[in-house]
Amino acid sequence: MKFPVFCKISLQYLWRYRRRYLFLFLALGFGFGVVMVISSLKDGMKENLYLSAQSHYAGDVVAMGYEPGKGINHHLTQAEMDAVFTAAKKLNIDFATTAVRTTLMGRDEGSIYFNGNAASLKYIVGVDWNRETEYFAKLSYVEAPVRLDEGSVLLSAPIARELGAREGDSIILETYTVTDQRNTGNFIVAGIVEDSSFFGYYKVYMARIALNRLIGFADNDCSLIGFFLKDRTRAEPARIELYGELGRIIQTGPLVHDRAAYDDETNKTEPGITTFLLTLPVYLSEVARLMDAIDLASYVLYTMMLAIIMVSAGVTCRLILHERTRETGTMRAIGFYESDVRLIFKLEIFCLALFSMAAGFFLAVVINKLLSHASFSWFPGFEVFMQNGRLSALYLPGTIAINVLAVYCMLALAVQGPVFRNSRNPLPEMLSGGVM
Repeated sequence: MKFPVFCKISLQYLWRYRRRYLFLFLALGFGFGVVMVISSLKDGMKENLYLSAQSHYAGDVVAMGYEPGKGINHHLTQAEMDAVFTAAKKLNIDFATTAVRTTLMGRDEGSIYFNGNAASLKYIVGVDWNRETEYFAKLSYVEAPVRLDEGSVLLSAPIARELGAREGDSIILETYTVTDQRNTGNFIVAGIVEDSSFFGYYKVYMARIALNRLIGFADNDCSLIGFFLKDRTRAEPARIELYGELGRIIQTGPLVHDRAAYDDETNKTEPGITTFLLTLPVYLSEVARLMDAIDLASYVLYTMMLAIIMVSAGVTCRLILHERTRETGTMRAIGFYESDVRLIFKLEIFCLALFSMAAGFFLAVVINKLLSHASFSWFPGFEVFMQNGRLSALYLPGTIAINVLAVYCMLALAVQGPVFRNSRNPLPEMLSGGVM
């Protein structure tokens, strides 16, 4: 029954000494705001990177075919495709949708020619327009497509600018074939995608059947089958389950966990098509180094802000408790135990922290809104961490809880010493205001 009474007393004292606590309120609020900005932007960047990679590589779990000795190595025939879908159906994998794509990914997969200009391509992606309607509806466009068919292509904005091409123009696409020759086709630019990230800079989308015919695949062949899971945290367990089932049906490669291991294994493959099951961490192992650097910088700033909070709280607490020595003595004289006095003072600080963190969270939202309008065009490839060209924050409940807990831990460390010493002073000295 004492705790509710102590909470009421602490709030009354907090209001009475609100001017004394103003500095600590501002320090806590600003510190927590900066901590929230750091953590929310980092979470937002990671989320945007994952979603960009998920869209680019076509899923959370990807069945990728590899056929050595061909001009185009990434290949799945109808037999492998049927095996993958059969295994997924048997395991009842909970996925939202699937993507079947023919993809050419490398340093020089082909070229586009228009009006005397030429541009090299790094990514040529053959898709089923009807199967991926929702995906293409979500893309950001400079010029949105009206109709997509076998004769249509979508260009990335940088490629379109380099060529001087616009929607409705006719272009020539040249690429390698399975026999390591070159083939060309005429296509109409149906739209221009606003994507300047390293995933989309030198990229073109086209109908899978048109790309298959251009490179020498059968009409229904592909390079990969991607599964978009409803719960993406289940990606690795789903991959392991699918690997166990698929290994009984067709030739599969071992499970790899980074890009270097995948490249090594493809060099060891047997003749014929080997199916590899990949997750996004395999593709993003190189980008993960950049994220590690961002994490390190954020942790340094995070630690600095928590240290500032701890020092500010310790100094302010010592000053306030020194001024209230006589008041503490009076509380002791009328029957409060030392532990009671310490609890009341700690509740004051913790209640103050609650109000400060609420203000700090509002400050973080405002700062993030302002940062979302900042341009990061000077940072090449940074668009992959952004959403529609803007820096976006993600306020995860778990991250917020960790931030709140971290601040309270710093406060507990900061106030423990001053509160303990103040409550342990001899009663006569406390009643005389600390002067004897």
